[in-house]
Amino acid sequence: MWKKTIITSLLAFQLTLTSAYATGSIQKQQSFNQSEYIDFQMLAINDFHGNLDTKSVLRGKEVGGAAFLATHLNERQNEMKAQSGKYGSESYTLRLHAGDAVGASPSLSSLLQDEPTMKVINKMGFKLGVLGNHEFDEGIPEFKRLISASSVHPAVAKFTKGMNYEYHGIDKDFTYLAANVVDKDSGQPIFDPYMVKQIGGVKVGFIGIVTTETKTSVIPSSTENFNFLDETSTINKYAKELKGQGVKAIVVVAHEGATTGNGVTSGIMANVAKKIDDEIDIIFSAHSHQYANGVVDGKLIIQDYNYGQAFGDVRTKLNPKTKDFVKGSISAEVVLNTRNVKPDTAVQAIIDEAKKVTVKAAIQPIGQAASSDLIGKRKPEDGENPLGNLVADAQRFMIQGTDFAITNSGGIREALIPKTNNKGEHVINWGAAYAVQPFNNYIQLISLTGQQIKDGLNQQWQNPEHIMFLQISGFKYTYVNGNRVSNCKNKYCVQDVFLEDGKTKMDMNKTYKVAMNNFLTSGGDGFTAFAKNTIIRNDGTDTDLFVGYIKKLTAEGKKVDAKVEGRQKLVIPNNGTGDINGNNDSNKNTINENGNEDIVDDEQPQSYGETLPNTSTNMYNYLMFGLILIGISICFLVKRKEG
Repeated sequence: MWKKTIITSLLAFQLTLTSAYATGSIQKQQSFNQSEYIDFQMLAINDFHGNLDTKSVLRGKEVGGAAFLATHLNERQNEMKAQSGKYGSESYTLRLHAGDAVGASPSLSSLLQDEPTMKVINKMGFKLGVLGNHEFDEGIPEFKRLISASSVHPAVAKFTKGMNYEYHGIDKDFTYLAANVVDKDSGQPIFDPYMVKQIGGVKVGFIGIVTTETKTSVIPSSTENFNFLDETSTINKYAKELKGQGVKAIVVVAHEGATTGNGVTSGIMANVAKKIDDEIDIIFSAHSHQYANGVVDGKLIIQDYNYGQAFGDVRTKLNPKTKDFVKGSISAEVVLNTRNVKPDTAVQAIIDEAKKVTVKAAIQPIGQAASSDLIGKRKPEDGENPLGNLVADAQRFMIQGTDFAITNSGGIREALIPKTNNKGEHVINWGAAYAVQPFNNYIQLISLTGQQIKDGLNQQWQNPEHIMFLQISGFKYTYVNGNRVSNCKNKYCVQDVFLEDGKTKMDMNKTYKVAMNNFLTSGGDGFTAFAKNTIIRNDGTDTDLFVGYIKKLTAEGKKVDAKVEGRQKLVIPNNGTGDINGNNDSNKNTINENGNEDIVDDEQPQSYGETLPNTSTNMYNYLMFGLILIGISICFLVKRKEG
């Protein structure tokens, strides 16, 4: 009897755990009497950044491309309609984006001022969007021109001269929101703060929020006339206003970050979710380019990676009697935009037109390489690379008054590929250079102390599963394996930092001028030490500086010939202390802080395979294993007692 009770209890607990952990990336609905309610679907993307035809790999699958996205969205909408039709209920779908649809775009879109992207967004039937920080890149007047097609941009006129190219903006029923961005003089939002949509007779309110980081992530002239208000208080203000209008079903569409990992949803919007009105049930997140699909304080939060790699499919039910979402009816799935479907022909036609126009610019020569070999990049976890040195040098030498330059490896997207012409010259064209640095991140000249630079370098290895080597120019450093020294908590730790000669120590107390993109200066990729900077000025984009540097080398009669130069060296410490300054190895070839010399370590940085993640499935397995052990122990004790 005891044994039966124990086994029954264990099985019941197992079923409970299985139910709790089986949902994975899908927040599931409960069962409802279908005919009583209105089915409502929201299909969403975020941080598209003009990636019209970008192909990448996510979760082991080939993804990306607007024409494939259009097909997937149509299939999902048709699926929803068919499902509702079975039960004789009404079905409505709204397509929305959570900001950064444009800006930091590949040349296929950016050369035409992102007009091809707006054409595609319009053609796919999106009707709601919020401003992201990149919608401010060229100023709000230019973004409003992009929406309305009120004039022809000179750059577009230049590239489309003599071609049958037309642009008419987006449809009148498309609404952009930005509740927390207000004009400094009037105090009024520069776009509508919210929208109310009639869904089968039920009012649904949508509040649009822009990240407050916009103020520091774009050039000051683009934001100097605006105030960016606190996100939480702004949402609560307009939630109250909507409720005053009888709106009970409220959604927040926010260009602000969130992420879900190990069953926990965190980030800025997760924190905001705990403080905002509980009448809000759904939050669309963006900006951090991550995956999110979880519930915080009873509110669904979803984010769909970036660049059109995936989209969100959120489904819910509306009650015509209560005028609200039906409790427990919200489901959400982040769906990969795989390329194994037939591309939508209408969207593909827009992409093909853009290719036809932009190819002229892409083939323009800007310089020459020393050989036909591609100038390669390495993964962020693999250390110094030739292309990284070239990119960092470009930022250092193209910005006046710069001591050093530091850039993130993740911002270097493609290898630089020369093409050999019939004269045997290894030509670098504009398109090849653009592919290396496509984001158009603004480079800022900032001041950092030597110690802040060293602290930032140490943050390269703070996450053992996500090593992020930086690419540098103007200085060098040595670093040691953390398991060789006593006071290093990371995979590696910086030992010495030198000036460019590799001999003179960087003064930890001195202030230096450093060129760095605005992603890093704001603490991107976890480099919080760099966020403690003082901004001296904003300069050009990384894209323009890189192209300009290759042109500069050409004008000086030089050919591009980048290589690994030992700017970062892994060494075996040598001072007999066993701490961060060294151990007692006798071989020597570099100078450390104590005047001793160190041998270069033969171990090289390497890519890391996947370790067993602390996922909900694994946690479930651990719990079950523990319960089984407990059950066996109890059985053993009972048996002894019975004996």
